[in-house]
Amino acid sequence: PAHDQRDWEFARKYGIDVKPVVLPEEGWDFGKGAYEGPGKLVNSGDFSGLESDKAKREITKWLEEKGAGEFKITYKLRDWNISRQRYWGTPIPVIYCDRCGIVPAQKEDLPVLLPQAVEFSGRGNPLRSSEEFLKTTCPRCGGPAKRETDTMDTFFDSSWYFLRFCDPTSESVPFRKEKVIYWMPVDLYIGGIEHAVLHLLYARFFQKFLKDIGLVEEDEPFFALLTQGMVLKRWVSVGKLLEHLGLTEEDELELLERKLSELEEVKG
Repeated sequence: PAHDQRDWEFARKYGIDVKPVVLPEEGWDFGKGAYEGPGKLVNSGDFSGLESDKAKREITKWLEEKGAGEFKITYKLRDWNISRQRYWGTPIPVIYCDRCGIVPAQKEDLPVLLPQAVEFSGRGNPLRSSEEFLKTTCPRCGGPAKRETDTMDTFFDSSWYFLRFCDPTSESVPFRKEKVIYWMPVDLYIGGIEHAVLHLLYARFFQKFLKDIGLVEEDEPFFALLTQGMVLKRWVSVGKLLEHLGLTEEDELELLERKLSELEEVKG
């Protein structure tokens, strides 16, 4: 708890001892808060006196020799919170019943469609204002129930559209496997800089999941990626942006033409 402010606050609240193991050269008052920076180890046995960065390597090496750990690269991936409080998105097929609790919508009732009569007031989730959508019956007991009004992130839809393009006329399944085998993977993915960590990441999530359940064979959905970058970011007040950068509309057009010519060279 001495080196994480949240842990320090928890320890103070519940009377847990705060024992420092890292100290900066100038010292630190642990009665006022946690120290979260680098320093030398204290109260750490054979590792006391080592700089914290070196100590991490030495401690990991010691654990590896003891068979209690190993070096690993960790990625700062977080859970993808797919729910949104907005109209545009795929409805989450969940029903809330006072008697039965949380009940999934029945397969024959899928897909759950967005209602047409919705008030966009700018005050909260618009689906909550649609009685047509909100009120339903419980598929388990037949009593009155309410639908989930959160919708899924739109990336949930756009993360697999390329598979639907392989088989756009199928009505019984999202896509037929033989069609996907014929067309996939996508030869060239062209996208902006924002695609590298958003759509591209989510699309690969979907592809790998669909492979795990046997619906596709390719492990990766795209053979190659071409990121054309950002020509000039447009704001609502484009004039103010151009003025701020000292650019005219003619300058902007010239930049666009130059960028397009560079793209042609890349394509070869």
